[in-house]
Amino acid sequence: MAISRSRRTPKTVAELLRAGRGDFTPSELRVGQALLADYPAAGLQTVAALAETAGVSAPTVVRLVAKLGFPGFATLQQRLRAELSARSAGPVELYPDPEPDRTASPLLRRCQRTIGHAVTQSLRELDPVELDRAVELIADRDREVVLTGGRVSSTHAEYLARYLSLLRPGVRYLQPDRAARDAALLDVGRRSTLVVFDYRRYDDEVVEFGREGARRGGKVVLFTDPYLSPLASSATELLTTVDDGPPPFLTLAPALAVVESIVLGVVESSGPKLRRRLESFDRLTAREPR
Repeated sequence: MAISRSRRTPKTVAELLRAGRGDFTPSELRVGQALLADYPAAGLQTVAALAETAGVSAPTVVRLVAKLGFPGFATLQQRLRAELSARSAGPVELYPDPEPDRTASPLLRRCQRTIGHAVTQSLRELDPVELDRAVELIADRDREVVLTGGRVSSTHAEYLARYLSLLRPGVRYLQPDRAARDAALLDVGRRSTLVVFDYRRYDDEVVEFGREGARRGGKVVLFTDPYLSPLASSATELLTTVDDGPPPFLTLAPALAVVESIVLGVVESSGPKLRRRLESFDRLTAREPR
């Protein structure tokens, strides 16, 4: 039986796998985990090779493919190859037609239609359980929080870090700089939460930072798009948002909406001690300059 698509039809195989988890048998879940652990490359090998990787039989792989709604494994692979192309698409490939009919649709109306829809869709489809677990990790004052991102998404990491620094101690923002990240990894351990932003086209240095942090025992909260950063296999919590915006660029507005949802969640989980902290901050900022 194919999984239900009561909401937006999932755009990627990864979305289908995550949406259908409740319908899979334990053996099928192992196939799904194998696919996501090396996504999407794991799905581009043969049925027999994927079955061996997952430790199941070839018919189990075939049954999972059918549950995902594909008529056969070859069709699944066609989808994955298309995703590989979409992953690497940049502004040049996404550039709009040279003479769009702008008079028929004003700029604000087009942005409302694309960006506004992306934000609404992302918040509606985000897994509330994963969001709550991410908030729990980020709000835990017994854990340090280290944040970083890619060339553009680092602005989201810094934005979240500025808020978190007001709400709790032990927050560090890392510039998109390899030396700074390598130095920070020296102190990462079991009581560390790494909040990492990585979107198409993915940043190899960001991915390696997250993977090394996970190897050192840190928990990774990953913000990414539906095609999934290669860091997804090492993430403790995965927060995906739609990134389709007005061409030629992707939109990170939905990611910012999730960032602000995280901030609200931390506020609500902090209790009276947060009020005292904010009152102390207000006293500091109200001081007369010397």
